[in-house]
Amino acid sequence: MSEDKVTESFFQKVDVFTFGKISDDCQSIHDVIKEDILTNEGLQDAIVLLNENLINNSDNIIKLILPVVSVVIGVILGFLSNRIHWKLTEKDKKQRESLEKLSELIDDIEEISVEYWTKDNNDNDNKNEVYIKSKLRFIEKFVRIKIKDSKLKTELNDFVSDIYDLATGDDFESKKRKASKPKAISISYKCADINATVSSQI
Repeated sequence: MSEDKVTESFFQKVDVFTFGKISDDCQSIHDVIKEDILTNEGLQDAIVLLNENLINNSDNIIKLILPVVSVVIGVILGFLSNRIHWKLTEKDKKQRESLEKLSELIDDIEEISVEYWTKDNNDNDNKNEVYIKSKLRFIEKFVRIKIKDSKLKTELNDFVSDIYDLATGDDFESKKRKASKPKAISISYKCADINATVSSQI
């Protein structure tokens, strides 16, 4: 066998071996890539399915949670509404009670002052004089502390000033004091007028 034939035969074997190996390697790579593609497609399908399930489940969760949230919000709003209504009712009640008490005080000062000025000086004068002064003082402080409406407060302050001058003026606390029907009438009218104003606010 010649040297050329030996060399040619060798290269043919090498070529077949080499290309066969390369072909096998390529097939392996091709298989791996194909498996990866299939795996990726499977993974992609799984992700899509998961997303669909999450969307569907989130819709279901929203459908389940929404009524609960609505009920909770309704309860909170109901509680707040009741609380505000209760506070307003309590405020109105306290104001009404204050005005009713004030009306009683005005009735008291009218009764004591009219009794005082429809009789001449007598044994009860010392007691009535003390009552008149203390009731007027009480009304003045009561108006300042309890009455919030500015217009009503102004009217009541004017009343207190006028009734004080009427009830404790002239011969008040004098042993020579004589009955004064006009003064008693003025006191009674002023008390009736302011009581009408107070009662209209109750």
